[in-house]
Amino acid sequence: MMDELLEEMIDPAPSREDAARRRRAWATGSILALAAVGVASLTTSALFTDQDSLTGRISTGTLVLGAQGATFDVPVEGLAPGGSVIAPVQVSNTGSLELRYAVSLSAATAEGTPGRGDTGSGDLRQQLRARVFASADCTGTVLGDTATATAEFGLPTNAAEPAAIVGNPATGFQEGDRVLPGVNGTETLCVRVDMAAAAGNEYQNTAADLTFRLDSEQTVNNP
Repeated sequence: MMDELLEEMIDPAPSREDAARRRRAWATGSILALAAVGVASLTTSALFTDQDSLTGRISTGTLVLGAQGATFDVPVEGLAPGGSVIAPVQVSNTGSLELRYAVSLSAATAEGTPGRGDTGSGDLRQQLRARVFASADCTGTVLGDTATATAEFGLPTNAAEPAAIVGNPATGFQEGDRVLPGVNGTETLCVRVDMAAAAGNEYQNTAADLTFRLDSEQTVNNP
């Protein structure tokens, strides 16, 4: 009994008011702790998100050069010294990109017409001159000419490397290159071929095949 009395004097039991106050403080702390847990849950929960995309197709353009014509209407009796023939040529761009083009020429020998007598021994290419005009009737501005400062007549003969007569087939802009806009850009040129008036009998019943090559390239991003 003495020991219990001494213990109560040293560490007296809390009063009822103190016990109630402690319970309220504990309850308040618990509520605050729960509230803190609730806030943390709200701030770390999943977020609403959205995503969208756009797709645009990139496609390359086309470069399509076409040429029609160049069929020489040779007289029935054939071409005679001092004579000439013409042929309109329509050049078109059916692609989508603007282009520029050049015209080159090479000529090859061919057989004479059967039934017209013996074939001459001369190379007809040496007696011909070709010109390209900017009009359909071979008048006006001359765009190209095979005549040189040293020879009025004579056609280029290297089929592997045709000679440029309008512009230059090298890439990039060259003096004389012709420009056609994309999608139905067209122009009509005219080729005229003359035979030297001084051509002799060795050129009777001879022939030559003329090949005009058109080289084109895009103009955009190609100065």
